[in-house]
Amino acid sequence: MIGDSVSSKDVKKRRVVRGIVVAATAALATTGAFMVASFGSSASADVTLLQYTALGDSYASGVGAGDYIGDDGCYRSANAYPKQAAAEIGEKLKFNACSGAVVADVVENQLIHLTDETVHVTIGVGGNDAGFSSVLGACAGTDTAACTAAVEGARAIITDTLPTRLDDLYTQVETEADKASIVVVGNPRLFNETSCDDTLAITPEEQALLNDAADLLAETTAAVTADHGFEFADVREAFTGHEVCSADPWLLGYTGNFESFHPNAAGQDGYTDVVVPYLND
Repeated sequence: MIGDSVSSKDVKKRRVVRGIVVAATAALATTGAFMVASFGSSASADVTLLQYTALGDSYASGVGAGDYIGDDGCYRSANAYPKQAAAEIGEKLKFNACSGAVVADVVENQLIHLTDETVHVTIGVGGNDAGFSSVLGACAGTDTAACTAAVEGARAIITDTLPTRLDDLYTQVETEADKASIVVVGNPRLFNETSCDDTLAITPEEQALLNDAADLLAETTAAVTADHGFEFADVREAFTGHEVCSADPWLLGYTGNFESFHPNAAGQDGYTDVVVPYLND
């Protein structure tokens, strides 16, 4: 985990070093396989990378972290934790996460690359089902009653509807990738419950309501995850002290575009530090 004393520059330097180590290791492995094939007819020169598939919504695709890949509207970032994690564990990434996805979108559009050869899967989805984007819009400004009603509506969806949707998704993932290690990745709390220009006048009291809803989402997701015997990568502790309005934010505030209230590149680094140990088990 990245501590408060580690700068973004240090984190990036460490990522580069790790990438070099992974690349060098892969090169040595390939060279070794070639030499064995050259001197032993029973050995194969083919080297097949293990497969890691990343499923989910904008927090998994890397919205807010920049350096987007392609123009399909999914806003997959080269800085996203699935890209970093695949490099660190030396596996081939099937990067299916897509901005705006709800659970049904993952079921319908993102399971295509899951096979019995898939060894790792990460899943990060659920916030859009609860309508968090609309809730943030309702909480912007000065209408506290509208904010409170929107948060309560989101809480009802998280409690009453989301568990069934997640259960169906997780069942399909473990059926399609029956040999894979499956890790469900949670979301952070957004706010440190203070005021600044980036919060769209969302008051500290309203921020507390939103943070409580984020906790409910994490706890509900973790419970369904446990029912399936999967690991839950909880990022809330890692992001503590790095919320919107903090001195070292890993989350963007209001930016005027689709990146608002998403992890920045440092936040994706933070995600990577939490997720990678689960993939190395």
